[in-house]
Amino acid sequence: MAERFATWRAGGTGSPELEWVEDLLSLLPARPDILELGCGGAAEPTLRMASRGRLTGVDISEEQLRRARERCPGATFVHADMTTVQFDPASFDAVVSLYAFNHIPRADLPKLIKCIVGWLRPDGYLLATFGMSGAEGIEDNWLGVPMFFASYSSAENTAFLAETGLGVARDEVSVIVEPGTGEARFQWILARKP
Repeated sequence: MAERFATWRAGGTGSPELEWVEDLLSLLPARPDILELGCGGAAEPTLRMASRGRLTGVDISEEQLRRARERCPGATFVHADMTTVQFDPASFDAVVSLYAFNHIPRADLPKLIKCIVGWLRPDGYLLATFGMSGAEGIEDNWLGVPMFFASYSSAENTAFLAETGLGVARDEVSVIVEPGTGEARFQWILARKP
């Protein structure tokens, strides 16, 4: 479904992803080490991060990683499940995950955030989008395949980030328009490790 997803993604409007990525990059040291979880086929935010730093992308889809390697040959890409991948402590200046955490089981997301805190260097940042429906389940036909979706409420997202010791620097809800499905709301959070 990689090609269908690329076409679908290109048809959406209203995503503030480039603004948030640029804001993040302005806070990081020169040539930062950045980890992107759920990098997909290397859309524009991925290309921007790779052009300004050393990017490691993780995705569960081999086809998306093949596309990412073609579009972004200077980055490192890892085929793995983001909930089980391992990195050395303090490996990254930033961890980014855009529109991917809403495909992680609710029970696994707080554990993943704790891992991310460990992978971040002091003064490192997490930039992520979170779903806000508080639901969990499989949509039988999403772009032609079954797709798992899950999320907490925005208050729960903020609370479990605070429990990890991350300081939330920016927390906003944005509305995007997805092709064929209409409006979708995502919580955007930029948080800093002390």
